[in-house]
Amino acid sequence: MSPIITGLLLALAVPIFVMTMSGRVGVLLAMKKENRLDNIPFRVAQLVRFGLGQKRLVDPEEFTPGLFHVLIYAAFMVLAVRTVMLFAMGFSSTALEVLTDLSHPFWVDQTLLLGLYKVYLLAKDVVAALALLGVAYYVWVRWKVKPDRMTPSWEAYLILGFIGGLMVSEFLFGGSHMVAQHAAAAQVQMGATQVPQSPAALVWWEPFTSLTGLAMMPLGATAAHVVGVAGFWTHLVIILAFLNFLPIGKHFHIITGLPTVFFQRTHSTGKLPTPDLEKEEFGAATVKDLTWKQGMDLYSCTECGRCQTHCPTYITGKPLTHKGVNQDLKHWIWDNEQWVEEGYGPNGIKEPLPEIVGSALSAETVWACTSCGWCEQACPVFIENVPRLIDMRRYQVQVKAEFPPEIQRVFEGIERQGNPWGLGQDRRDEWAEDLALPTWGDDGGPYEYLFFVGCAGSYDDKQKKVSRALVKILREAGVSFATLSKQEMCNGDSARRMGNEYLFQTMAKTNVESWNSMGVKAVITQCPHCFNTIKNEYPEFGGEYRVINHTQLINELLKEKRIKLSAVMNSKLTYHDPCYLGRHNGVYDAPREVLNAIPGLEVVEMQRSKREGFCCGAGGGRMWMEEHLGTRINHNRLNEAALTLKHAEDPSTPFPNAADKKKPGQVGDYKDKGGSGIVAVACPFCSTMLSDAVNDTGREENIKIKDITELVADALETKSGAVGAVAPGATVSAKPE
Repeated sequence: MSPIITGLLLALAVPIFVMTMSGRVGVLLAMKKENRLDNIPFRVAQLVRFGLGQKRLVDPEEFTPGLFHVLIYAAFMVLAVRTVMLFAMGFSSTALEVLTDLSHPFWVDQTLLLGLYKVYLLAKDVVAALALLGVAYYVWVRWKVKPDRMTPSWEAYLILGFIGGLMVSEFLFGGSHMVAQHAAAAQVQMGATQVPQSPAALVWWEPFTSLTGLAMMPLGATAAHVVGVAGFWTHLVIILAFLNFLPIGKHFHIITGLPTVFFQRTHSTGKLPTPDLEKEEFGAATVKDLTWKQGMDLYSCTECGRCQTHCPTYITGKPLTHKGVNQDLKHWIWDNEQWVEEGYGPNGIKEPLPEIVGSALSAETVWACTSCGWCEQACPVFIENVPRLIDMRRYQVQVKAEFPPEIQRVFEGIERQGNPWGLGQDRRDEWAEDLALPTWGDDGGPYEYLFFVGCAGSYDDKQKKVSRALVKILREAGVSFATLSKQEMCNGDSARRMGNEYLFQTMAKTNVESWNSMGVKAVITQCPHCFNTIKNEYPEFGGEYRVINHTQLINELLKEKRIKLSAVMNSKLTYHDPCYLGRHNGVYDAPREVLNAIPGLEVVEMQRSKREGFCCGAGGGRMWMEEHLGTRINHNRLNEAALTLKHAEDPSTPFPNAADKKKPGQVGDYKDKGGSGIVAVACPFCSTMLSDAVNDTGREENIKIKDITELVADALETKSGAVGAVAPGATVSAKPE
């Protein structure tokens, strides 16, 4: 084509791109260091599966748009090679002739290479055509459907135009060469011994380019050549314009997305990073206190809005969307790159960076998060939102002492009495006064399990019943266990997620030291927050235990036939997934298998269940904070449970789609009093929140909140042949022989 024009285009575009990228990379280098090169085999596997394989894009709730994104992504990957070819053609007429004319002498002795090239051309043609289909789909979605999760944006249409332009220009360029080659073949003298097959005929290796060539035939060779040349240069200009647009828009993820997937954390999402307090790592005050990976996360956010679909704060009108947080932080950093890198403020004077809270984000935003993890579960590029917000809370609590006033008493209660209510430590075992439970460290033992009762199980009147029910089950199954009685203290979960890292680490180190000295090897928990903390976070402090949640243990006991359920419960039931049991730790099946083992229960699923489960509103320390903004999260969840039970009773009851493109979460808008049965839980926080919602919405007569443990204890057949009490909201009859 023209080496001069090609060279000028590159000379203009590449330096601009390098300058922009130098600022973006410089910011990352100015942020905190963090090692993300551990466990390389896992990272490579995740990159292949979720980066190159795009697995999260086709998750059930967004399968169709995800599929069309995969089509466009495939086109980019395949056409990247073609782009290199086009630049080579721009510099070399030989490359142009060889790559566009398969009858060129170069290919005569290159049978294998020619075959591979034809296969590539076929792949290129097919994915380019499918990409055009994807572009049309996304234009329709943005123009007509207008899903709630997508922010209206001119940038989106520009990018779709770029993508469509790349595909169309490729077809025009290839088609023009087919027209030219057809014209040349027509001029071959009649006496030629071999006339090449007409290049303008349909060929299997470029079917859509062939069709384009056929469509261009009426133009004639000269006009088709002009169109092809225009297509060639248009393609190169779009590529270079696109390249320079990437670092200044939301499509930066095309550059940073794959690295972000590769550098994802290698442990449970329930495990927070542990700062070194001795090195005065007290949280994120400014953007430079974020790690380079957290900075890369900001670059990789595509504003797709998947994080909003089941986000409890977004659905209920709180001032937090993780998409919004990512954009606010990213644009603040981009507007102040020199400030972040070199310390020079907007006026060119060296000055300290402002704190994140108050400049880029509001305090209400930072404190709204329930740490349910939906945003991280939904994100196609594994952006880690929760740790970043918790790190901001750490600074607000430990340095600024600025936090919601109601959590002051929680910190004081844990510090003074070892529980968030601040109730007397000497009352911790009152729930079991008549049970004669063994205490770990007394003369008895050895014991297989430490039953970590937890603060709610020890002090909350409702949860005390769950503790007693679990003891009944364990004893019936002959499980060897003991408690810590009055010596048990809070594990520190709430303190950590509310930003008081010092208090958490104090509790964790104290507990681990005590348990290790007593030889504890395995721990039973009845609270998912305790389960998550002891299982995932205590190992950093030397606490390596086999931790099992009560639903998992009960399921094991049922499978081993160590307990038998005989009472028939004639009731409808729906199960609420606790975020810290399900989403953060992947325990979805055990609770359901236990419920399905209870005779007579009709278990119906809520729309938002399992990985798409909706938070009760208590996580992230929100259990202890007032909810002043928007509607109440626990009301939204209970409304869905009531609608689910009502629909099970009467299938004619309208049942809107929880992931509706226009209005996600509308199943939580159900206000009628209809729907009766049991809402089963496996978490004391969920139990409290949903019980409060039952009372707040006037559904006390119709809906009962019951822990799975209570239901099992009610259905349990003891060795004496007796069965437990009947669960409120259920009727019972003898199990038929």
